[in-house]
Amino acid sequence: MNNLELILGIVFVIGVLLMFVKYKHRMGIHNNVEQLREVTDLIFEEAAKSPISQNRYIRGLKEHLHVNEKMALKLIGKARMENIIRVEGKEVTKA
Repeated sequence: MNNLELILGIVFVIGVLLMFVKYKHRMGIHNNVEQLREVTDLIFEEAAKSPISQNRYIRGLKEHLHVNEKMALKLIGKARMENIIRVEGKEVTKA
Protein backbone atom coordinates (compact mmCIF):
# COMPACT_ATOMS: atom_id res chain seq x y z
CA MET A 1 0.00 0.00 0.00
CA ASN A 2 2.90 2.34 0.72
CA ASN A 3 4.23 2.13 -2.88
CA LEU A 4 0.79 2.92 -4.30
CA GLU A 5 0.49 6.04 -2.16
CA LEU A 6 3.96 7.16 -3.24
CA ILE A 7 3.17 6.70 -6.93
CA LEU A 8 -0.16 8.53 -6.63
CA GLY A 9 1.56 11.36 -4.76
CA ILE A 10 4.20 11.71 -7.47
CA VAL A 11 1.56 11.71 -10.22
CA PHE A 12 -0.41 14.39 -8.34
CA VAL A 13 2.65 16.60 -7.89
CA ILE A 14 3.58 16.29 -11.57
CA GLY A 15 0.01 17.21 -12.56
CA VAL A 16 0.04 20.31 -10.35
CA LEU A 17 3.43 21.36 -11.75
CA LEU A 18 2.19 20.97 -15.33
CA MET A 19 -0.86 23.12 -14.57
CA PHE A 20 1.38 25.78 -13.02
CA VAL A 21 3.74 25.82 -16.03
CA LYS A 22 0.80 26.12 -18.43
CA TYR A 23 -0.65 29.02 -16.41
CA LYS A 24 2.70 30.85 -16.32
CA HIS A 25 3.12 30.34 -20.08
CA ARG A 26 -0.29 31.85 -20.84
CA MET A 27 0.14 34.79 -18.49
CA GLY A 28 3.62 35.41 -19.85
CA ILE A 29 2.23 35.67 -23.36
CA HIS A 30 -0.66 37.88 -22.25
CA ASN A 31 1.62 40.32 -20.43
CA ASN A 32 4.37 40.49 -23.08
CA VAL A 33 3.28 43.33 -25.37
CA GLU A 34 6.50 43.33 -27.43
CA GLN A 35 6.05 39.67 -28.33
CA LEU A 36 2.46 40.40 -29.35
CA ARG A 37 3.68 43.24 -31.61
CA GLU A 38 6.30 40.99 -33.23
CA VAL A 39 3.81 38.20 -33.85
CA THR A 40 1.29 40.67 -35.27
CA ASP A 41 3.92 42.03 -37.68
CA LEU A 42 4.79 38.48 -38.69
CA ILE A 43 1.14 37.58 -39.32
CA PHE A 44 0.65 40.63 -41.54
CA GLU A 45 3.91 39.90 -43.43
CA GLU A 46 2.77 36.34 -44.10
CA ALA A 47 -0.62 37.53 -45.33
CA ALA A 48 1.03 40.13 -47.62
CA LYS A 49 -1.96 42.44 -47.35
CA SER A 50 -3.09 45.03 -44.85
CA PRO A 51 -6.68 44.23 -43.90
CA ILE A 52 -6.85 40.54 -43.05
CA SER A 53 -9.80 38.59 -41.77
CA GLN A 54 -10.23 38.15 -38.05
CA ASN A 55 -10.17 34.36 -38.53
CA ARG A 56 -6.77 34.62 -40.25
CA TYR A 57 -5.41 36.70 -37.37
CA ILE A 58 -6.72 34.21 -34.79
CA ARG A 59 -5.20 31.32 -36.75
CA GLY A 60 -1.86 33.17 -36.86
CA LEU A 61 -1.89 33.77 -33.12
CA LYS A 62 -2.69 30.12 -32.50
CA GLU A 63 0.12 28.93 -34.78
CA HIS A 64 2.87 31.29 -33.63
CA LEU A 65 2.11 31.46 -29.91
CA HIS A 66 0.79 27.90 -29.48
CA VAL A 67 -2.39 28.96 -27.67
CA ASN A 68 -6.00 27.84 -27.92
CA GLU A 69 -8.84 29.86 -29.45
CA LYS A 70 -9.97 31.34 -26.14
CA MET A 71 -6.51 32.72 -25.40
CA ALA A 72 -6.21 34.01 -28.97
CA LEU A 73 -9.42 35.99 -28.47
CA LYS A 74 -8.03 37.42 -25.22
CA LEU A 75 -4.88 38.41 -27.08
CA ILE A 76 -6.97 40.23 -29.69
CA GLY A 77 -8.50 42.25 -26.88
CA LYS A 78 -5.05 42.96 -25.44
CA ALA A 79 -3.75 44.00 -28.88
CA ARG A 80 -6.70 46.36 -29.31
CA MET A 81 -6.11 47.91 -25.87
CA GLU A 82 -2.41 48.43 -26.66
CA ASN A 83 -3.28 49.99 -30.07
CA ILE A 84 -1.44 47.28 -31.99
CA ILE A 85 -4.44 46.45 -34.19
CA ARG A 86 -7.83 47.83 -35.13
CA VAL A 87 -10.83 45.56 -35.65
CA GLU A 88 -13.53 46.79 -37.99
CA GLY A 89 -16.28 44.25 -38.46
CA LYS A 90 -14.59 41.01 -39.48
CA GLU A 91 -11.36 42.68 -40.67
CA VAL A 92 -8.18 43.40 -38.73
CA THR A 93 -5.72 46.17 -39.65
CA LYS A 94 -2.49 47.27 -38.02
CA ALA A 95 -2.77 50.50 -36.03
